[in-house]
Amino acid sequence: MTLSQDLIKRFLQNNCTDQECRAVEAWYFSFEKNLDGISQMSDEEQVSLKNKIYQKIKRKIQPFEPVQTTQIRWLGYTWRVAAVLLVFVGCWAYLKTAKLTPIAAVLTGWVKFENVSPKDLKVNLPDGSAAVLKPNTQLSYRDSKQKTREVTLTGEAFFDVRRDETRPFYVFTGKITTKVLGTSFNIKAYADGQKAEVAVVSGKVTVYENDVASKKDNGVVLTPNLKVVYFDQEAHFITGIVERPEIIKTVKTESFNFNFQDTPLVDVLRVLEKTYGIEMVLENETLGQCRLTGRLEKMPLFEKLDIITRSLNATYQIKGTSILVSGQGCE
Repeated sequence: MTLSQDLIKRFLQNNCTDQECRAVEAWYFSFEKNLDGISQMSDEEQVSLKNKIYQKIKRKIQPFEPVQTTQIRWLGYTWRVAAVLLVFVGCWAYLKTAKLTPIAAVLTGWVKFENVSPKDLKVNLPDGSAAVLKPNTQLSYRDSKQKTREVTLTGEAFFDVRRDETRPFYVFTGKITTKVLGTSFNIKAYADGQKAEVAVVSGKVTVYENDVASKKDNGVVLTPNLKVVYFDQEAHFITGIVERPEIIKTVKTESFNFNFQDTPLVDVLRVLEKTYGIEMVLENETLGQCRLTGRLEKMPLFEKLDIITRSLNATYQIKGTSILVSGQGCE
C-alpha cells in the first residue's frame, strides 16, 4: 500500500474522511505482519542504507510548515497518536533487537562508524581494505582519494589492509600512529585506557609516537606474531610476542614438518623459528644436541614448546620478541 504525502498530512491534521483514516490506520497496522526487508540485509548493507538515508534527509529537509489549527475530535485524535507512537516504538524495538546496531555518520570529508552492538561489525573501506570493529568501537575514514589512506580509531579493531605501495595506510589512535602498506593486524586503544596495543598477523607495520619530530628513531617495526604496547603516561613502547602465535601465511606448508624423528633440538627450533617468525635462542650449544622424537601437529606454539622442554627436562622463557630455551643439555 502506498500513501500520498497529502493524505498523511490530512490524517495528522484530522482533516481526512473516515474511509481515508481507515486506510492510513490499516497501513500502520500492516507493519506488524509484513517484513520490512531490512532484517534480511547484511550488516554492511544496513550501515550503507542508513548512510544514504541520512544524506537524502539532509538534502530534502524544508523549513517547518505551521500546522493548520482545527477543531479536535479527542477520541479519534488520541487513537491516531497512539498508532503513530506504535510505529516509532516498533522502529526503536527493531534497532534494539537487531543483530548489530551500528551508527554511521557523515562528517566533513570523513565517514564515521560506531559499533554500539554486543557483536563484531565488519566495515568495508573504499580502497578494498576491511576492518572488523569490536563492541564500543568508533572508526572514521577519509572518504576521498588522497595520497595516503587515513583512519582514526577509538576502541579495538582488526584490519585487513589491501596492499598499495603508492598509498600508505595510517591508523591514528590517541598518541600513536600505525603505518602499513598492506597487512593484517589488530589494534586495541580505548579512550578510557592508558595504553594502546598493536599486534601483527601478517606483513609488517611501523608504530610511532605522533608528537615526536623524528619518526626514524622513535617507535618500532613489527613483523608477524609480534606486538607492541605503548604506555601513555610513561611515553614508551614495550615489544613482545602475541598471546597465540600463528603459522605465517606466506610460509609454504610443504616446506616444514612437525613430525620429528630423532631430530636434534637445534633443528626443531629452526623449524619453529621459520614457521612462526619468532627468534628461538638456545642457552648453550650442548642443549641443542639433545634429540627429540614426536608429532607436534595441530597444536599452538606454546603447547609445542611445553612438550619439547618437558621431554628434555628444560624450560623456556619469553624475552621480548625472542624465546630463550634453557637446560643442562644432553651427554
